[in-house]
Amino acid sequence: MDAYVDSAALQSAPASREEVTILSPFDNLVIHRDRLSALFGFDYRIECYTAAPKRAFGYFCLPVLFGDRLVARVDCKAHRGEARFEVISTHWEAAADRNEVLPHLASELERFAGFNGCATLDDAALRKRAGRPRALQRG
Repeated sequence: MDAYVDSAALQSAPASREEVTILSPFDNLVIHRDRLSALFGFDYRIECYTAAPKRAFGYFCLPVLFGDRLVARVDCKAHRGEARFEVISTHWEAAADRNEVLPHLASELERFAGFNGCATLDDAALRKRAGRPRALQRG
């Protein structure tokens, strides 16, 4: 069998886009927990089936991918009756540069809130500040 490759492409490092993606707990990257831990040092388990006192990160905590690194977990809840998307907690990985990731994560949470049909994002827990939820700009 013959194979053809671009040898120059094999010599260069893959480009990594510095953007944030909130992953589903069923994403192929995270669903195989042993592989995820071995390759990325990221131990992940969806905790909605775990008794509340035994949860470490939250009921439906989702992994956060920044470029090619898993940098955090966010536990969120869509309050559909109020059209409000709440960030309950954020758990950062030790090696994550919060100042670098935070602006990208805030933008992704706005997108994710809209995806969940919410017009308001309550991200006070993300920013560790008190305040009223903010209305999202639609455009």
